[in-house]
This record gives sequence, C-alpha cells and structure tokens, in this order.
Amino acid sequence: MRVLILTLAVAAAAALAAGAGGTSIPRLEPPTPADLAYSGPIRDSAVSTRTVQASAFWGGTYTASTGEPVMIFASTAYPVDDAVAQRWAEFVASLVHGPELTRVRINLMPPREIRGTCGFTALACYDAGRASLYAPGQDVEGDPPAESIVAHEYGHHIAANRANNPWRAIDYGTKRWSTSMQVCARTETGVLSPGNETDSYRRNPGEGYAEAYRVLNERKLGRAETPWEIVDQLLYPDEPSLAALEQDVLNPWAAAQVLRYTGSGRTRTYTVATPLDGTVRATLRGKGSVQILRPTGTRLAGGGATAAATVCSLRTVRVRVTRPASVAKTAFALTVTRP
Repeated sequence: MRVLILTLAVAAAAALAAGAGGTSIPRLEPPTPADLAYSGPIRDSAVSTRTVQASAFWGGTYTASTGEPVMIFASTAYPVDDAVAQRWAEFVASLVHGPELTRVRINLMPPREIRGTCGFTALACYDAGRASLYAPGQDVEGDPPAESIVAHEYGHHIAANRANNPWRAIDYGTKRWSTSMQVCARTETGVLSPGNETDSYRRNPGEGYAEAYRVLNERKLGRAETPWEIVDQLLYPDEPSLAALEQDVLNPWAAAQVLRYTGSGRTRTYTVATPLDGTVRATLRGKGSVQILRPTGTRLAGGGATAAATVCSLRTVRVRVTRPASVAKTAFALTVTRP
C-alpha cells in the first residue's frame, strides 16, 4: 500500500499537536474556492508500511451540479450536515478532473484523527491502493486551508489513475506533463528523483506534479498563486507544461500508437516522430534486423528482428532496416510503436 502524507515543518507540526488538546467541538466547514491560495509551503512524504486506521464516518455519495457522483465522508466527530458535505462535493467537482472523480473517496477528518490515520506529523494523506483521500474538514490556524490540501492530494489521485508507461505516473507525473518537464532525461542524469520522499524530496517530480495541479486550479479560478516553496524551482510549471497537464487530466494518454511501414531493398531508414517520452519498439517481419537510432545516427537499440528503446527528450528517432542480399528484392513489413 502506498500512502502519500502531507506534512508541514517540524515546528508547525508541534504547534498543531499542542493545540489538539483543546475541548472545542470540531465542525465540518464548507469549502471556499478562494482558500485554494495559501501563503505558506505544503510538504508531502510517502509511507509505504502504514496501515490506515478506520474511523467512523457519516456521508455517502452526493451528486454535484455537474451531474457527477462524488463520495464525501466526514468523521462522526463532526456533526452531521449534509448541506456542507454537498458543498464539498461541489468544490471537488469544480477542480479540473476526469472520470477518476467517481472513483475517489474523500474522507474529511479533524486534525487528531488525521494524525492517527496518516501519521503524527501529517496533515493529510492519499492511499492509492484504496483510492481514498484523507484530509482535514476544517481550517486550522497556521496550516494550509483544507481546500488547498484537498486540491494537492487530488492531484496525486489523478496521477494514480493515469498511464505513463514505462513509468508510474504517481512517481513521474502524467505523460504529457512529464514530457514537457523533461522528467525522463532529468532522471537519467540524476537531477530528478521520482518517488524519493526523503533526502531528495524537493526534486521529486511526483510532488512537483501535485503542486503544478494546484497551480492550474488556482489560475483557472483566478486566485492568487501559492508560493512555489516545497519543490525545486526547476519543477515550476510554465504555460506549456500547465497546458500539457490539463490535457492529461481531460484527455488521458491511453496507449502506444502503432505505425506500419512496408518496403524492399537491403537497407531502409525511416524517420519517426516521437512527440512524447516513453518506449519506442520496432519489429521487422521477414529476414533481417532493425536498429533504433538517434537523429545523429548513434545507436539506441537493435540488432535483431525487434528493438526497443526508451526515448527521453528526443522528438524524432530513426529506424533502420538491414536485410541480407538474398531477400533484398522481396517486400518486408515493419511495425513501430511509439508513446
């Protein structure tokens, strides 16, 4: 089980713990889109061994004004208020989203229960295995607004429901955004650390993606942008990368594209556009071999009837077919798949 946990600095966590001993009754607060903007940093970490503790909840499936069902559950520590739960459903449905909305269970809890479920220093967590988001249902002084936390964690939910073969989107970000941000190439050179929630947290593209998703929604709603503080500036989104992220949300990349070629002769070379990072595979039907080359002609992979290479930041590759003289006059068929 993978659980993503949202934390603040140690001092903020200590202040939160100190304030938990009060006797005031928590109340589920309605969301306000303006609260997406927050003036302080938010930090996530991953805990793979934690068992999410069950809490008692009220709520269920609420139909947003978009007609979409949204699962909102609130801790029984909050008085039952279906009208407020309905407003939370409307808020989540207002975020840029796709069909994954109907698969997430949003659990709203007081800070004390968040710590019991997600960890002592945690403000929220997302469990990809259960498609469950655990977040505060109330604002706490000194902490990010509940809306900001939910938006960030929902970004992780989107990534968990997108393909980015051969990588995990929850670690690398979604396909087009990841390509735009050169995540593959920067990972190969050691600049980025996908999935690293500890010593290289600031250069974790999975966290950069969740933050970029929150920026996208802030801009869509015309809100002041949250300072970019918890991940490295090199992951800060520009307009093309935000456009790529939005396309990944609304029109998810689903599968590799298949290209087919035919020809004859001893040697043929085809230039293949590769607009997205991922795996390029070439398969020759008939005697001979194939190679996948960089535009400069240097070899990426090949030597047999099938060749496969990971393409990072190369927008074209060359596929070369080499055949024996004995079959040069016969036709061959070449299949190339690209992301």
